[in-house]
Amino acid sequence: MKKIVPFFLILAIQGCASSNPPMYEWGRYEDLLYQGYAHPDKLSPEEHIAKLQADYEVAKSKNRPLPPGYHAQLGVLYYKVGKPEEAKKSFISEEELFPESKQYMTRIIDKIK
Repeated sequence: MKKIVPFFLILAIQGCASSNPPMYEWGRYEDLLYQGYAHPDKLSPEEHIAKLQADYEVAKSKNRPLPPGYHAQLGVLYYKVGKPEEAKKSFISEEELFPESKQYMTRIIDKIK
């Protein structure tokens, strides 16, 4: 009996561990999004874009998808720095990768034209 209890305890702990990797490659996306809105003076749009692009390259090298909203946020940043064509490309990417955002992305793209 004394040997069975530790065995089941170890088995229970092992069963709680998750070995599934996250669905998306989040990188620094959530932290950057928070910093961009909570402390906009600490991170310029150009720096934000550079960091998001670096995370994009990491995700690409791992062959992992980026999370919903990633390309839309990149589009907003491109628009802020005066690159409307790059912004459109990012919004179109968001629309293609996440069809549920199509209506919203289409409205944003139409306003850029």
